[in-house]
Amino acid sequence: MGVIGDFLPEPFYIFLGDIKKQYAQEVKALEPFVEKKYGTQLASQSCAPSETSCLTLASTSVMDGLTFAGGISVPTDMATAVGLLYSTSPTNPYPAREIPPNKELEFFWENIRYFAPVIGFPSWSTRPTCPGLSPNETQSLNKPGGKQEACKEGPKNLATGFAKVNQWQGGTRQVPNLALAQRDPNKWGPTSNEFVVRNLIEYKKSVGFAEMAEDNTVAGGKMNRICPGKTLALMIGETFLKLFKKGDWDAVSPESIVFDSGPMWISEFVLKSVTTP
Repeated sequence: MGVIGDFLPEPFYIFLGDIKKQYAQEVKALEPFVEKKYGTQLASQSCAPSETSCLTLASTSVMDGLTFAGGISVPTDMATAVGLLYSTSPTNPYPAREIPPNKELEFFWENIRYFAPVIGFPSWSTRPTCPGLSPNETQSLNKPGGKQEACKEGPKNLATGFAKVNQWQGGTRQVPNLALAQRDPNKWGPTSNEFVVRNLIEYKKSVGFAEMAEDNTVAGGKMNRICPGKTLALMIGETFLKLFKKGDWDAVSPESIVFDSGPMWISEFVLKSVTTP
């Protein structure tokens, strides 16, 4: 919703009604699980100036993570992992086309490193200017210790039902390139630009999950931006590869499974069950 809304003129927001309603229902279904885990913490927090409860906002974050962040990133590297096992294209960086015995987790980790599903990690060194405030007034909302006040919500547009929001203008955005960092020869050595299944301990050097964006001394850790789904993502990838049996499937046109630059990394391909006539 946020991504679509950024590029739509306000008069068109009304056409997002059905999507918004369906998304709200999905978020509502998640609330009991979020409340069970974080209810006590959330009850003591204020999410002003939003009129939405902290529980709903937290559930929305979980929904966003499952559908738009991990929901895209994990399948991307599952696709490259499977593609590596079948592609006969010269673009395949892994000609062995077999997972080393009992190395499913390491193999998935190398996919995350080599085919970085998250290319950049953006942050604001200067926040966008709040509607109705000057740039200096906006920056004064930033507080010590990583804390900050939200922009005051203005009157709602009668046609759209939304208050005016500025997510870009007046801000300075910095985007470290995680994909390049994941192939940095200073960290990964002379094979940094090659697909090599490495020892598990080597992947502690990864920044693919924004591991460096963690500092519990700032706002009690509330400003941490390390991916909260890291463990789940690795578990899904490892489990899938352990259950996947290469011999049960044939690739349709394996020579056409082509690897390219990110963020998708691999062309579409089709697998056919060997038992299918």
